[in-house]
Amino acid sequence: MVDMVKKVHKKGAEFLNAAEKIEGAAVVQAVGQFKKQVAFGAVGGLVGAAIGQAVKGSAEKAESGSLADSFPNAKQAILAISNQRWILFEQSVMSGGPKGVLAEWPLDQIVRIDLEKGKLTSKVNIIFSDESIAQVEAVKGAKPEALAEVAAARR
Repeated sequence: MVDMVKKVHKKGAEFLNAAEKIEGAAVVQAVGQFKKQVAFGAVGGLVGAAIGQAVKGSAEKAESGSLADSFPNAKQAILAISNQRWILFEQSVMSGGPKGVLAEWPLDQIVRIDLEKGKLTSKVNIIFSDESIAQVEAVKGAKPEALAEVAAARR
């Protein structure tokens, strides 16, 4: 799997502040997005699209006004932690690198990352300082546990 830390530094340097260094990063997507992709790929065409639309994600909705409510529900993004902040990058379909910043948070606003491991994907629970939780998923190859470890080391 691609080293997303290197990819963010190489393809997303324009989005980083002076002296900012990405310490961990993983590709994340809306909960249920992987199942939709598999359904479309397995069946293809209009039938696959219909099945993909019928597959519902099971992410819990963040409480309105909470910090988790500020987490955009992107189809596919790169969640990164730097020495200065948390950053959610929009991910380019073509290069896989960052193509813009969707959101950012000070380091103290995201207190930890918890994983609920599945066979092919893990639910990634992003716990904010107000105890609200944003949920996304990451495929195993994206190595979300490495991002969770970096977050835990910063505490």
